Amino acid sequence: LAASLSETGEGNVLLVDMNLQNGEAHHFYKGRLELGLDDALTSDKRQGALLQENLYVVTEGTNSSKQLPQLPQRFKHLVPKLRASDYDYIIFDMPPINQISATSRLAKFMDMVFLVVESEKTDRDVVKRVAESLAESNVNTGIILNKAKAYVPKRLQAEV
Repeated sequence: LAASLSETGEGNVLLVDMNLQNGEAHHFYKGRLELGLDDALTSDKRQGALLQENLYVVTEGTNSSKQLPQLPQRFKHLVPKLRASDYDYIIFDMPPINQISATSRLAKFMDMVFLVVESEKTDRDVVKRVAESLAESNVNTGIILNKAKAYVPKRLQAEV
């Protein structure tokens, strides 16, 4: 999504990787240490986050569960800075929603949340529960069905 938006050439796109709960210390890209979200909001440091024309990639989050409760509070102060930045699109790649992830608490700060559902793998009841929970919180939600397989031959799909 971020790459496609950056290729339209209609503005700057910031992709924020929030998936740091698996114990990674730091991410590297092309031998360089990836920058954090605060660096992307600082004009003199943000060039280090440029991945391709109009696409900036940074990391945010923590691999320490002790700091997870502070993440929504941090976002409360970060949102005005993000809105004032010159990024036209800011995409947060967040961890799966579960009882301990900060994703459901951060969703209220987003303009839109896309749930990525893997076809034939993700439990339907879990998706329904998460979608209802987000709807109760008045979060604008879309669902993307990923890795869907067609079991009907292409020549017959139009007739089905």
